[in-house]
Amino acid sequence: MDPAYRWTFLGLCAMAVVLVAPRIDDIATLIRDRVDHEATPRRQQRSRDLLLDRQFDVRHGGTLVVDVPDGDVRVRANPDARATVKVFISTRDRDWGREVFERMDFDVGRTGDDLSVTATSPNVRDYEWSDNGGAGVQVEITVPQTFNLDVATSDGDIDIGDVAGRIELRTSDGDVNLGHVRGTEISVTTSDGDVSATAIEADQLVIQTNDGDVQVTVDSPSSRITTGDGDIHLYLAARGEVMLRTGDGDITIYADPSLAADVELRGEDVQVGSGFRLEGRVDHRGADGQLNGGGPRLVAETGDGTISIRSR
Repeated sequence: MDPAYRWTFLGLCAMAVVLVAPRIDDIATLIRDRVDHEATPRRQQRSRDLLLDRQFDVRHGGTLVVDVPDGDVRVRANPDARATVKVFISTRDRDWGREVFERMDFDVGRTGDDLSVTATSPNVRDYEWSDNGGAGVQVEITVPQTFNLDVATSDGDIDIGDVAGRIELRTSDGDVNLGHVRGTEISVTTSDGDVSATAIEADQLVIQTNDGDVQVTVDSPSSRITTGDGDIHLYLAARGEVMLRTGDGDITIYADPSLAADVELRGEDVQVGSGFRLEGRVDHRGADGQLNGGGPRLVAETGDGTISIRSR
């Protein structure tokens, strides 16, 4: 090829690369965006269907018993003397959601002013779960504001609103969240989850989690809070006997500097705020003594963590 033609040919090829390559990138980007746009809705689209809806006229002071093996449970107070029970199923496929619901065999019953909501395990096999994208079960209940609660779920969260009564909550794998609850006896147990509460007023309070943090505001003459592996943040609204234990975590107690208590603190590092008047022994490993002349016992122990008392 004549050198002049060769250089002309090479120049035209270079211009073609410069002009066409960006367009190829634009086309590739357009195709990729279109694929993502069409695939994403299918991947994320989930329906939330109401499959059970019951209403009851009940009086204050009744008892709600819930035993649901796989699902979240939410209870709210109703200012009227009325209770409602609703079950929602969140799935990617509505037919699959209805099948899960039917497998659980929900039963809602009433005896006088007492209500019960029970179900069985759907026994979903691993391949069914993966092929259908899982399923979420939510049980939402309203009860009169003064009502006893006995709520249990094997695998799910428990969320309780502003309810007054005897309260017992249990979940094997889930968080427990409470609003402002009041009662003679309040018990919260979770094997693997956090516990939080806006405010708890109880004659006797017990909170236990094997693996989770606890953050609560408490007004009780007797409180016992334990966690195997987690932090405890306790806001003391009034004086009372308190026992706090964690195997591996920090304990922080927020209280008014006028708090009167006999304290026993054991941890890797112990800190008592300057606003508190403590008479007794205080060092980096523990503290024993009396706050403001002494009062109900305040015991806090951690195997590997810091204990501190701070102004609320």
